[in-house]
Amino acid sequence: MAPNRILYLLALIASVFFFFASNIWASWVLLVLVAALPWISLLLSLPAMLSSRVRASLPEMAETGEKAMLHIRVDALRAFPMPEVRIRLNLRTRDTDRDLRFLSRLSRSDGVLPAPTQVCGFLAPELRKGKVYDYLGLFRFPMRSPKMPVMAILPTALRPEPMPDMEQLLNLQLKPKPGGGYAEVHDNRTYQPGDPVKDIHWKLSLKTDELIVREAQEPIRRTVVLAVRTPRGPEQRKKTLGNLRYLSQWLLERGIEHSIFWMDGERMRSARVLDDRSLISAIAGTCLAPEGSLPLPDQIPQKCDWLCRVGKEGDGI
Repeated sequence: MAPNRILYLLALIASVFFFFASNIWASWVLLVLVAALPWISLLLSLPAMLSSRVRASLPEMAETGEKAMLHIRVDALRAFPMPEVRIRLNLRTRDTDRDLRFLSRLSRSDGVLPAPTQVCGFLAPELRKGKVYDYLGLFRFPMRSPKMPVMAILPTALRPEPMPDMEQLLNLQLKPKPGGGYAEVHDNRTYQPGDPVKDIHWKLSLKTDELIVREAQEPIRRTVVLAVRTPRGPEQRKKTLGNLRYLSQWLLERGIEHSIFWMDGERMRSARVLDDRSLISAIAGTCLAPEGSLPLPDQIPQKCDWLCRVGKEGDGI
């Protein structure tokens, strides 16, 4: 640090001047002590300097506009005083990587920075520079860049306009349940050779003079897919990912399991949405996709009964 070095240089000049201006032995001792002081400080600081590590913690995800904090701290050998640490931090988002922060005098207690969550997407802190100083602030060593956490900033659910025709998915279709067993819905049919005797509806059979079987029915599970195009820019991302979250919630609230497909760079990713937790995890995955991801192909590698593309060549449904 420049102020510390200037002060030390002034102290060294003063001790040299005092040595030549006086003939007492103490001036020689003082000059030696001042000249050796930086090396003594460095020697005493080395264990703490070499063991210093920057740690960062950040929530895995946050809602758009929600208050979120980035916690930064320094770990070092506790047997030694904490040296001064200064870092240059970049809070990279999907739209910018120029939000630089300078932090100094970090210690074992957490340093806290507010995380920008105004726009959905992600926040990825990056350590651009890190320096650790000796106790006098005269020498400095570079610090290793730690692995930083990434936070997904979730979109607010936004109803698409126009709303796709999803009511058709609510029409319940049934099929015979393999192996029979318990079921809430049954269908009556004529007995066929091989049907279990326990499934015969005896009262109805006596009325119709023919054997009637109660056949257990189960709903036909349709394969539903939401394919989202990676949006470009904050406004399109707000609309596209907001529409995706709304549609996924609509399906889940009606008990319709589904899958979400999206591009993450050059790779196609998918997530199965079975409950609220898997829904949030899937939406977070789409938020973390880089801005320059490849377009989603026309063919989805999964046979489905109903496909909805979110964010086509325009923005929205």
